[in-house]
Amino acid sequence: MTDSIALREAWALRNAATATLVKAEDQMRLMLASATPGEIISLIEAFSPARSSGPEWTRTYEPLLERLWEWCRPEVLVTLEADFRSRGPAWLAIANSLTPERGAIVRSRIERHSAQSRLPAFTIE
Repeated sequence: MTDSIALREAWALRNAATATLVKAEDQMRLMLASATPGEIISLIEAFSPARSSGPEWTRTYEPLLERLWEWCRPEVLVTLEADFRSRGPAWLAIANSLTPERGAIVRSRIERHSAQSRLPAFTIE
């Protein structure tokens, strides 16, 4: 009996976590859609490859990049790319991730996910 209670509690926790993630994604979508280029630049600055190298940078930046390409206005992304490109070599990885070519790759990867999924079709890390 105790095992079934533990399983039921684990299932309830899983469902609560899923609902929380869906709400957090929706809040992030709303915030990114209305954010100014300056606000997004400040967010991206935390992902400088010089500050967070290796797989951790990719693991945290790639999901953000997916959301930027899905939820930001195209003119905002152009502004972001130009800003980071103007900063020089230390920021080229960021600038290159904001090119229209990279955006097409990211969007095509997102579109391949199941349309029936309850969660957004993004990488979850």
